[in-house]
Amino acid sequence: MGNLNHIEETPLILIADDDETIRVLLRRVMEQEGYRVAEASDGTTCLESFARLQPNIILLDARMPGIDGFSCCLQLQSLPGGDRTPILIVTSLEDRASVDQAFQAGASDFITKPIQIAVLRHRVRRLLKTGKVVDELRRQTEREQLLRTLLLRQMRESPSLDEVLNTTVSEVRHFLEADRVVIYKFSYSKDAVVVSEAVQPMLPSLQQTIAYANWFAEKRELYNRGHVVSTPDLNQADLPLSMIKFLQQAQVQAALEVPILLEDSLWGLLVAHQCTQPRQWFPFEIDALEQLAGQVALTIRHTILYENLHKLTQRLHLLATLDGLTQLANRRRFNEYLQQEWRRGAREQTHLSLILCDIDFFKGYNDSYGHQAGDECLKQVALAISQATRRPADLVARYGGEEFAVILPNTSVEGALYVAEEIRIKVKALGIQHDTSSVDRSITLSLGVAGIVPHHDTSPVTLITAADQALYRAKLEGRDRVVLQAHAEI
Repeated sequence: MGNLNHIEETPLILIADDDETIRVLLRRVMEQEGYRVAEASDGTTCLESFARLQPNIILLDARMPGIDGFSCCLQLQSLPGGDRTPILIVTSLEDRASVDQAFQAGASDFITKPIQIAVLRHRVRRLLKTGKVVDELRRQTEREQLLRTLLLRQMRESPSLDEVLNTTVSEVRHFLEADRVVIYKFSYSKDAVVVSEAVQPMLPSLQQTIAYANWFAEKRELYNRGHVVSTPDLNQADLPLSMIKFLQQAQVQAALEVPILLEDSLWGLLVAHQCTQPRQWFPFEIDALEQLAGQVALTIRHTILYENLHKLTQRLHLLATLDGLTQLANRRRFNEYLQQEWRRGAREQTHLSLILCDIDFFKGYNDSYGHQAGDECLKQVALAISQATRRPADLVARYGGEEFAVILPNTSVEGALYVAEEIRIKVKALGIQHDTSSVDRSITLSLGVAGIVPHHDTSPVTLITAADQALYRAKLEGRDRVVLQAHAEI
């Protein structure tokens, strides 16, 4: 076929002529040239043979019975691959109208009868050579388009910069048929580290290796201006000794370095390595990588903006759910989390426990020691409560004023009682002086505990009410103690 899918295979010539003598002559000449030959005696057979054999070139007689050469040529253009297959019209007509008709039908060239063998040989060679070049350009264009499509889809679908970079090096290595493709990212020190790599399995990996600033010193200005650095043979390149040693260890023979510019500053490099032998990098390969580097830079910029926005959103959400003084969860976050765990407990039929605790006689403490001391007391108590609850799923919140709450998912009342007692002991151990307390000479806590297996037809308010009633009883019974609300009372 004209697209020469297997360019090392001997070209196949399809000869279409109703004159057997001409076919024999053309076959002999083409076989002497080393080509394979197929024959067709009319236009219909030519079309059938083309579809079946997919020849590399067609020698087509202009005047044949039935479908003539011009009509056959026109119909070949509509067959798969027909518009890319060179067609040499063989004609006894040299008038301008016939020549125009041949080219309008899609012929690549024409030759007149009687056939001059030397001219025929040269035209067939030229058309085959041109077909190879055109086919290679077409395939490279298709690969470039596919590469851009794949990367653009990845860039749209994935907000993760790592995923985009990994896809880029993998697809670029496939596109260039290179041994290794890496992306370097420059640091503030102007050293560069490999952040993504695609490499042949038998070659050493450069992942996370560092390329030092002095290696790029002479080329950095070129990079900053967006220039591509092509090195066909590193053995002939003038490079720092340490870099030569590094490249030798990496088995690099040729390199292509494309800068990735972000807001006119050098972010990194897209680098291709050939390790088996020196390699001349073609202009279309360089152009393709320059375009991709621009797309990668755009994606990096968008990803950085996305990540910054995501961090800001998280920070704002955190600020909206944190108590400014104690840095514990605030009442809003407490309500959200209790609802969440209530639904989960109802779905999975697991225990959910709640501890409400109150600093004993805190108003008297504030009045005696001042609000600044009161704030410091709240912060120390908050820290002590947090230290007593070690599981990631447990939530400690400032419930209001001097009152705190602890949500304990998947925890029975026995477990909650243990945690509550540990909280009481830790807070008392702080030894914060409280001379106006009628319970102790230091800060103490009263704690109410309640637990339940949630149901969809009940509300978290049930649990809050039970814990609050237990806290009320703890205060009535003398404070500095833990009280459990019995199941029957919930």
